[in-house]
Amino acid sequence: MHLNAIIKSIAGGASSAHAYIVEGKAGTGREVFIRNLSMGLECRSDDITSRPCGVCDACRQAAAGSSMDIVHMQMSGKNGYKTEDANAFSSRLDMGAYGRYLIGIIDDADSLSETVQNKLLKTLEEPRRDVILLLGTSNPDHLLSTVRSRCSTIRLQPDQEAPDGSESEKSDAFRTAAAMLGGEGAFCEFREAAEKCVKTRSDALMLIDYAEEGFRERMMSGDSPGAMAERLELCEKARADIERDMDRNKALKRLRLELTGH
Repeated sequence: MHLNAIIKSIAGGASSAHAYIVEGKAGTGREVFIRNLSMGLECRSDDITSRPCGVCDACRQAAAGSSMDIVHMQMSGKNGYKTEDANAFSSRLDMGAYGRYLIGIIDDADSLSETVQNKLLKTLEEPRRDVILLLGTSNPDHLLSTVRSRCSTIRLQPDQEAPDGSESEKSDAFRTAAAMLGGEGAFCEFREAAEKCVKTRSDALMLIDYAEEGFRERMMSGDSPGAMAERLELCEKARADIERDMDRNKALKRLRLELTGH
């Protein structure tokens, strides 16, 4: 399921689950997915389909790692979590959220011992109404059946399972043009790249989607969150202009100039 569909399901009340196993092997971007999901759930945008917006205070705090409502279970053992880690984690979750949700994240849940998993059962079974739990794992079979039964599973696709043929080529073309829209290469190179993939208004909006995805990823990695937020605002302004029937080529060229400061 697409990230935004999951955010919409949880935030819109369609999902009754409060705990999720995020299953994905190394290389699938599991950690990035969990960060973006957390950010999207905390996002304050009124438009649920645009979360995470990357611009609101909640998104900026999540991107900077300063959100009081996104809590990672700390691993104090050399090879895994200890019972005191689970106790501290559960105690924090019992305090509730400052904002919309309190999101508890257990990275590498594969390393949870049976004892620690049993410690977490009550938290998984009877969390506060505002608590969402996310357990990242490459092999859910390492988790107790009692833990798995209390969670819904989100399975991520491996990186190597990318679309084939023309769809893959189209995606690559948009990513190349989006990188140039953000500042890579000369203006003439951006213009040529955009002309190859942007044939309709929908294509122009898709190009902006790809650019925003890149800016959000950079924001989440700590790369100048303030500057990335400003870039996202410029992208949204260009999107609104195109949706109001401004010439798409003119809007994209202006956006490129604004993003590069020229």
